[in-house]
Amino acid sequence: IVSWEHRGQAITALCWDTSALRVFVGDSGGKVSFLRAGSSKLGKGSFVIFPVQTVTTVDSRVVQLGYQDGRLLVSSLSRCYLCDTEREKFWRVGNKERDGEYGACFFPQNRGLLVGQPPLLYCGRPGSRMWEASFNGEVLSTHQFKQLLACPPLPLITYRNEPHYNPGQKSPQSIAFPKLLYLGDQNLLTWTDSAIYIFTPQNGQLLLWTEVKDLVDIAVYRSELFCLHGSGRLSHLSLLSAERCVERLLRRESWPLAAIICCMFQHTITTSRARKSIPIDRLEHLKCQLSSTTHMELTSQLEEVIAKLEPLDSASSSRRSSISSHESFNVLDCGIYRVISRRGSQSDEETSSLINQSMSEEERLKEFSFVQEEDQEQTSSLPLLEFNLKRE
Repeated sequence: IVSWEHRGQAITALCWDTSALRVFVGDSGGKVSFLRAGSSKLGKGSFVIFPVQTVTTVDSRVVQLGYQDGRLLVSSLSRCYLCDTEREKFWRVGNKERDGEYGACFFPQNRGLLVGQPPLLYCGRPGSRMWEASFNGEVLSTHQFKQLLACPPLPLITYRNEPHYNPGQKSPQSIAFPKLLYLGDQNLLTWTDSAIYIFTPQNGQLLLWTEVKDLVDIAVYRSELFCLHGSGRLSHLSLLSAERCVERLLRRESWPLAAIICCMFQHTITTSRARKSIPIDRLEHLKCQLSSTTHMELTSQLEEVIAKLEPLDSASSSRRSSISSHESFNVLDCGIYRVISRRGSQSDEETSSLINQSMSEEERLKEFSFVQEEDQEQTSSLPLLEFNLKRE
């Protein structure tokens, strides 16, 4: 099918509505349209493309589109718009304009006590800020991430190179959030041409950032990242907890790398909950696989980690006691106690921006690492798979 709806303009954004088999299209002139595909009577796998319909035309180039529960989110160079596609109603998100490429996305609330609540919106703002807005477009608060970005990157773990973490590598950063993507069940992802950033906005934290070269675009599925690089190469990153990373490396018998991750992220590996994935005997077996000559120092470091291991039945009641009795909370899969306590809402940046507190270096290393499979002979159109590691 060939559509001339956007003739003379560059297509700048695409978004699928999988429930209705239609795709929304945004262009450099600000026009947003959609085309619908439906199954035909010609047999399984046959589709009919219906005529293209214009949804709206916004004030400037479309930067990003998002669709959730009957509403289309349009982020242009100057502001964000919401569109009720069934009732054909449109309204702006917030009152203040901006100038530049800033993304926006929906943020489903599908965890714990928030299940069933309408999605939130997150919209990029200048100065490493982000609006949090309701499903109706009302700005609830402004998150400031600039201070959090002054921290060293977590390493991308690869089978080809030994990972290195330099806690002294700190330099201020300011990013524009050119696109925002919902990742996993509580994270937001953005990127530049040289780095990936993952935030947990409702906790006001920078989950991690890591350096990745020559990035052009990223698509996500659950906790999986599919990255397009400038050379045309595709890579696959998978966000994992530190203990799951070690477990995967042990299965692949990547002994030195597994030991390095254990030492690098020992604050997570030594906890009792990590015993479910990596029991003590597996770590003892790992130590026996290291060379007594070439891995002498690494063996010594691993022995120190093993000496600190908590048993599986070790209770972490201190987390419960730190939560006041009048606050509700739910326990995440990773064992973190998340307090359900909403802050007062602010309508604009100037009123009372939320200044997010940075995690300590120990906390940043507590949860995450990254893994990347080594290069193999090219046997298909896709290059090797890469794996990244997350803090849950």
